[in-house]
Amino acid sequence: MISQATQSAVRQCSSLSNTGKSIHAVASKGFNLQTDAYAQTRPSYPEALLNKVQEILPEKASVIDLAAGTGLMTKALVGKGFNVTAVEPVEGMRAKLVQVVPDVPCIEGTSWNIPVENESQDAIVVAQAFHWFDDVKTLQEMHRVLKPGGYGILAWNLESGDRSEWVAKLRNCYEAYDSAVPQFRKMKWRQIFDTEEAKSLFALPYASELFKHDYLVPKQDIWRRVLSKSYIASLDAPQQEALKVQVDAILEDVPTNDQHQVFYPHDTYLIYFAKK
Repeated sequence: MISQATQSAVRQCSSLSNTGKSIHAVASKGFNLQTDAYAQTRPSYPEALLNKVQEILPEKASVIDLAAGTGLMTKALVGKGFNVTAVEPVEGMRAKLVQVVPDVPCIEGTSWNIPVENESQDAIVVAQAFHWFDDVKTLQEMHRVLKPGGYGILAWNLESGDRSEWVAKLRNCYEAYDSAVPQFRKMKWRQIFDTEEAKSLFALPYASELFKHDYLVPKQDIWRRVLSKSYIASLDAPQQEALKVQVDAILEDVPTNDQHQVFYPHDTYLIYFAKK
């Protein structure tokens, strides 16, 4: 149930199309097709990262989880005692999120139209998504929503090819299909923070930290993890089948423990910046 405080923050807004912006077609299609795979195989976020977020925000802070997906970060933020409102544009993702965190308000919205009142939030967290909407309009909307001194917080989990040969091979295999879509690894999202518009809105340069986030995962889940990537989910069936043959070949010799789990190393990136 939406709390009275949250209801007072949520504003009546017109159609999301009034921004002139639209969700990337690959993101919309791919994430709608593979919501279950996303929810079941994507990792949460390291405790050290969440502790850092606790360190920079006030206790019981009001936080928007923007582009909240299936609620992985939402659930983690609630676990740290924050008052969280999830904002997510993709219908299938919202449906899964309300199953994962049923007590959290989940609102349809985009980075260009966040349906809450001006200066109502201590932080806006964007996990695994800012590269889809790294533009001035997004930063302007974040600035509008944040309280004075509030924080924009960005996080990404990335499979660590630097620390694992099989992960490097796996990434080379599926990243061959991502040339036409925005991705964190391409680092183009950083360019917006070099603009005069960004510097007028936020105290820059941003702070950044890197965390190791390694865990065990059932070997059979690796393909479903690959399939949860929007640009892979959007491929036609023959392309997916051909890719799966390659993935299975890479995984064949990857050692497992007695529970058929593989060691899956990740690096997690944290970026944060304060509103001027």
